[in-house]
Amino acid sequence: MTQNEDKRQIDGQQREALISLIALYFIEENQLLSAEQLGDAKNSLKALFLRTSGEESMLRKLIEILKTTRGLQLSFSNISKILVGMSKCVITVDRKIDTLRTILDQNKASAEETEAFVGPFMSFSQEFLQHTESYARNMEQYLEVKESEARYFSTYQIAKNARERLRQRLSSSTLATESDSTTESPSETKLKQQIISSFDYGETERNYKQAVRESRALQLEITEQLADIKAMCQMAMNPNMRQKGDKEEKPKQQYDDVFMRFREALGKFPRLGEIKAAVLDLFRLYQHSYGIFSLDFDNLNKAIATMIENATAYFEAKDEDSDIKTKRDKLHKIEGLIPFLERAAETMNDEEIDTYNKFSRRISDMITHTKNPWMHIYEELLRSKVQAEAELSTRL
Repeated sequence: MTQNEDKRQIDGQQREALISLIALYFIEENQLLSAEQLGDAKNSLKALFLRTSGEESMLRKLIEILKTTRGLQLSFSNISKILVGMSKCVITVDRKIDTLRTILDQNKASAEETEAFVGPFMSFSQEFLQHTESYARNMEQYLEVKESEARYFSTYQIAKNARERLRQRLSSSTLATESDSTTESPSETKLKQQIISSFDYGETERNYKQAVRESRALQLEITEQLADIKAMCQMAMNPNMRQKGDKEEKPKQQYDDVFMRFREALGKFPRLGEIKAAVLDLFRLYQHSYGIFSLDFDNLNKAIATMIENATAYFEAKDEDSDIKTKRDKLHKIEGLIPFLERAAETMNDEEIDTYNKFSRRISDMITHTKNPWMHIYEELLRSKVQAEAELSTRL
């Protein structure tokens, strides 16, 4: 860079353009946004080159798009983790019960031991397993129903808005006619009303409302299942540690107090000490399962809320990219790019950086500085910066 170039002044527009171009080249190279989103961002950049002000509107818009995309990617990742985690939990419960059954087969329980504890506990465990299997199936179905709800809601909104636009156009037509001092005949009024009413979105609305009813019914069923699982977990812990029942949590039935059964049976039948470790392991697993299932349900609802708010982007991304590993890699890069852009935006109003060369060096130093949230993408950011400066060299 020559001495004259080093002294060249840099304004807010040029600062924003350099940072935005670095981001856009990085985004395009790693396919972090949809083609439509990227196109909108590029159009905003073109508009920026035509502006003379130093506003940061382009950069702010880009950061917001990335944050929305990050939210969607997080929801993808969370939904995947939740469904996989539930499946693993069910498999673990099943395996632990089989382990206990194997131990019991090797150490034949007497009729008295079976009646006092072994029989009731194995029945209890089998019922607990059935509850978890049913819960896992319902959670998968719940996601499918909520996806249907999101699709129908999106279609319903489009149809509803289209009908409203039609109504407004016809109303505007009426106003124009009236301004020309021409009285609209009753037959014309009736015809316009028929046109509006013929634009029917009733089926779409019915589909959406039906999907809402199905999701609410399934949500209630899952809540009831959680209440039963919790009630069973209470029976697998020391009575002194049990929680008082919540009025909203109403299990369908009362469950056997297997913890007290085991405590009493151990006192009467010392041989049951041979299965003590396996039984306590299951007690802990049952309590852990309820805690995880409850958190999973809350987290799934949060992820679904993000999906419904951005239904179109959610389904486009889902159709375009079914590879979870790729999604997580993109998410990791977005999580590095956002703080870089936010930090770079802070330099926009630094009056000491008054030349292009100073600003360029500051951005390079920022990219390569150690112990920052974007260290895992710094090499790609540097390559994007080289491309951005090549682009800007023909404009500045």
